[in-house]
Amino acid sequence: MSDIGLFEAIYSTRSMRRLKPDPIPREVLDQIITAGVHAPSGSNFQNWGFVIVEAADDKRFIRDQYLKYYREMERLGSIPRMADIPPDRRRLFEAAIHLAEHMDEVPVIMLACTGTDFPTYADANNPRSITATLHASIYPAVQNILLAARALGVGATLTTLHYFFEEELKQRLHIPTDKEIAGLIPMGYPHGRFGPTTRGPASDVTHWGRWGEVGQEV
Repeated sequence: MSDIGLFEAIYSTRSMRRLKPDPIPREVLDQIITAGVHAPSGSNFQNWGFVIVEAADDKRFIRDQYLKYYREMERLGSIPRMADIPPDRRRLFEAAIHLAEHMDEVPVIMLACTGTDFPTYADANNPRSITATLHASIYPAVQNILLAARALGVGATLTTLHYFFEEELKQRLHIPTDKEIAGLIPMGYPHGRFGPTTRGPASDVTHWGRWGEVGQEV
């Protein structure tokens, strides 16, 4: 498959939640992960790790736990019930529940892991700076992975519902205690087609110099 342009990839990298069970070749996965590790990280520690989950029993475990907590979020009202969702947003939630119910059928679930401490700020008595920098050191890699997957025709989506069962997942997959799972990324060739993302204009969320200040026309 020929490469697509950077901006085409950015503008068409959608959350693909309906995925085929067809295997992803190892060389494609290697290329996607390599794109990830070319991202920046705090102090260039590169304190990340990527677990590729392909075993059927491990994927069923993730499916069962993910679906359990998805339903719990629905019960609590954090995720709206399908009957309460406006028609224009129903497609998104239908795809989300489809993914939750069929998580075990995707060929690959990638876990993007990062450290639980940031040595540069360890003595600064500012926990928020540590949390922010740890996530700032893994999510650029995740975005590279999503863009590389898009360029190679692989569908993917970043999810974080695993945080409700992270410790059980870490123990099952022997992930060290000094790592957190920052992202769970189901991957596979999509049933649907890639297409342009729909977003509001950047000017609506851009503040020049001070919050609320609109830039002057030039």
